[in-house]
Amino acid sequence: MEKAYLGIPIYLDTNTLLDLLASMEDGFSYASTIETRENESKTSGSSKEGNFGINFYTILKLGFKGSASNKNTDLKDKKKTDERFHTYGSLMNRLIQNLHEKQMIKAINDDQSWDYINESDFIELQGKFIPNPIVNSLTKLNNLLDLLIRFSEQKLIPPFDNLDNPPIPENVPIPEGLSKKQFINQVKKDIRKNAENQLKQNKSIKEMLDGITNDLGNEDYQKYVIELKNLPDHKILAYLFNEFIRDRAGAELPYGEFRILGKVVRKLKPYESIDLLEGTTVGLSNEIIDGLKSPLSEMSGQFRIPEIFTTVNFPAIQIIPIAVFV
Repeated sequence: MEKAYLGIPIYLDTNTLLDLLASMEDGFSYASTIETRENESKTSGSSKEGNFGINFYTILKLGFKGSASNKNTDLKDKKKTDERFHTYGSLMNRLIQNLHEKQMIKAINDDQSWDYINESDFIELQGKFIPNPIVNSLTKLNNLLDLLIRFSEQKLIPPFDNLDNPPIPENVPIPEGLSKKQFINQVKKDIRKNAENQLKQNKSIKEMLDGITNDLGNEDYQKYVIELKNLPDHKILAYLFNEFIRDRAGAELPYGEFRILGKVVRKLKPYESIDLLEGTTVGLSNEIIDGLKSPLSEMSGQFRIPEIFTTVNFPAIQIIPIAVFV
C-alpha cells in the first residue's frame, strides 16, 4: 500500500486500534476526546434502524511522542509539541501506514503469498463480503416459503389451483366394494387433505425459520465469509461486532468488495473445516438443519431451493478483523 493511500472505514475496532497505535508510538503524551457528534438515521426499505455502531464523528486530541521536536534559539532550547487532532478514520490510516513501514503486514495476492501466512500474522486483503451463509440460506428459504404459501392460498399453483376437480391418476385399480364414483370422490378427498397438510407443514417450517433468522439477526456480531478477489476458492472468516460497524442496517457490507486488515487466529489444514453453527445462540444443530432438508426437497419441483452451508472448508483462514475500509 502506498503511503498516499487514504482508506474510508466501514468497520473499525477502535479499542484494538488505540491499543496498537499506543504500542507502536510508545504511548500518547496526552489524549482526550474534544467533540462527539451523534448521527442516527433510518434506512428506508429495511426493518432495522441504520444506527452507526461506532461514532466515526468523534474527534480526538492526541499527542504522539514522535511529534515532539527541539528548536534552538539564540537564548535557550525550546521544546515544542504540536497538538494533533484526529478522527478514528485518520488513526486507522496512521496505523496502516505504520504497519507497512515496519513491514509487519502480509498481503495475500496469490497461492504463494497464501502459503506464507501463519497464525498471529497481520494480513491485508481484498475480497467480496458474503453474509453468514447459514443466515443467508435460511433467509432465502424463508422468502421462498412465504411465496409458496401465498401462491397456495391464492390457488395459483398445483394442486391448489384445481382442488375441486383434481386430475385422477389413470390405471389405478378400484378397490373392491367401491363404485367408480365412490373411488373418484375418495381420491379427490385424499388430494385435498394432502394439499392442506402440505400447506400446514410449510407454514410450520416458515414459523420456525422466522424464529431462527430473527434470533440470529439479534446477535451482537455478524459472521462474514470473504471471497478473495484473486483467489476465489480461498476463504476468510471474520466476526464483525455490531458496535464497530458503521451501518448496522446492512446497506454497505453484504456482497460489497472491500479491503480488510486483521490478525490471523487460525489457518485450516487440508482435513479441517470451520463450523458455522458453532456459537449460535438459538441452538442450531446439524440435526435441525438435516430435518429441514426433507420437506424442502419436496419443494424443489416448484422452486429452486438454495443449499444450506454449515461449514467453511480448506483452504480458509479465520481472522480477528481490525478494520474494513475502501
